[in-house]
Amino acid sequence: MNLELDKQFARKVAIMLKSRLIWYKHYFLFCDEVIEGMAKPPYWIIELADKKYIEDAIKIVNAYAFSEPFEAFPDSLYDFYVACLFIKCERKQVSWASFLKEAGDFADGYQAVKHDCEFFYFMLNDFEDSEYAIDLELKQKEVIKNSFKNEIQDVHNFYAPFTTYFRKYVQLQKTNHPLN
Repeated sequence: MNLELDKQFARKVAIMLKSRLIWYKHYFLFCDEVIEGMAKPPYWIIELADKKYIEDAIKIVNAYAFSEPFEAFPDSLYDFYVACLFIKCERKQVSWASFLKEAGDFADGYQAVKHDCEFFYFMLNDFEDSEYAIDLELKQKEVIKNSFKNEIQDVHNFYAPFTTYFRKYVQLQKTNHPLN
């Protein structure tokens, strides 16, 4: 595996965890592979390797990402979070209305998102007022796709290996299931 397990990488993992795009089924086998493949694996990977509770996982990854020597993270990571939420919507993990609400709440709390909270809340109000019309949803999704194009692509690229680990984990669990 040729990954640079630096603080930028860790910060993106933490964002995916916080957005609930990934959870332990996505990172357990990833951590195992890193641990087995390196003579001295990063301590945060070792700690993460057996943590199921997502809040503990976020703390572990962020503790490394925000440790000394401190690094400045680009504001685009706030947009990365919104893109994670969008991917969850694409994957049918959340509804369009839920995406707009979560993205609006996030933008309200973090002023560094490329669009302010009203951008998302106005879309949500229009969507609700249309009685959740599918044609409006599709138009709004295109606006988001165009606005967050680079971030969505970045999330897709970063997320892809974790989906592979997820599928392997699920298959392993099926193989080891007591009823098989």
